Amino acid sequence: MINKSFSKGDMLDIIHRFNIDIPNCNTFDKLKLSICLWSYIKNVEEIIPDTEVYMINNKDELLHYLSNQNPDKLLSVKEKNKLMNFCKEVIIYCNNGYNLDRSIFNSFEEIYIPLKDMSKYGDIPSVRRAIRLLNNDPAVKEKIIPVISNKMKKQIEVKKKKKTKTYYTLIYKQGNYLINFD
Repeated sequence: MINKSFSKGDMLDIIHRFNIDIPNCNTFDKLKLSICLWSYIKNVEEIIPDTEVYMINNKDELLHYLSNQNPDKLLSVKEKNKLMNFCKEVIIYCNNGYNLDRSIFNSFEEIYIPLKDMSKYGDIPSVRRAIRLLNNDPAVKEKIIPVISNKMKKQIEVKKKKKTKTYYTLIYKQGNYLINFD
């Protein structure tokens, strides 16, 4: 049976990613969709491997993936709210010029050590933003690198591609550019 941590959207993404033929799957509720998806996978002989997002090569790996806890949803709502509040305070610290007197923190270690532990939740945008801002702090000796899943990396790439817009003959690109005047 599919683990209850998978949302309907997660299951629909798996259906589309592996080209699973379940007609009108968007109209099903979560329970009915999970039953249909599980029975379809059990009865099919082969699935199309996905080496981009899920890194699943065969039917058994997909069944194992679906029967375990969703790796994208490791936090409970309470834990995620606590993490989000901490990230907000780190962002406030960074936006106030990296001044500890203008923040709730007493030392730099109160920020750096917990945020380094939270880097494993790099799929959450607030965590990525807090880490990016903190890495710009001159007091940071060792940069923190957020751990981002393949699925989130793909979503970020798609967002970056959408930032390029064309208006008739004008091309508008958003990003950081360096202009030198000689």
